[in-house]
Amino acid sequence: MNRLLLTLTLALTSSCGGVDDSVPGELFIALPRDFASYSSWQSFAVNAPSAPADSHTAGERTIYLNHAPPKGSSEYPVGTIVVKVMKEENQTFAMVKRGGGYNSRGATGWEWFELAAATDGTPAIVWRGITPPAGERYHGVAGGACNDCHQGARSNDFVQSEPLQLSRF
Repeated sequence: MNRLLLTLTLALTSSCGGVDDSVPGELFIALPRDFASYSSWQSFAVNAPSAPADSHTAGERTIYLNHAPPKGSSEYPVGTIVVKVMKEENQTFAMVKRGGGYNSRGATGWEWFELAAATDGTPAIVWRGITPPAGERYHGVAGGACNDCHQGARSNDFVQSEPLQLSRF
């Protein structure tokens, strides 16, 4: 039964696009349980001035990191999870270093998520993939594409948050 569930999960999540199976490497597929304890991870409070043209990076938010990269790393390891809680909008987003050639035409290796509290209070996945699905709004922007903004942080493995600059670890 577990093998069937894993096979179905792999089939469904690989259909989100951006996968290049010719690229070898480690692969991590995040499931809801992987986000369950994010509020106990290392956290960083960030409060940037509001800017109408760039509301996604402005305002009060808390960023959670499941584990710091090894000192001197030039990229985050596969399995890294970054969760961002946007306080003003009451929204929670995440990026997961999936690896395995995923999202090869965008923020290489990264998958994007929106999370919400399930009825039992644990995080549930609202959407996942290389971009929000049609009709979803990413931090108030309809059809906003995560890759578009994160391309600007290519030198930091596509992670934009100031406290998560690889040079700090």
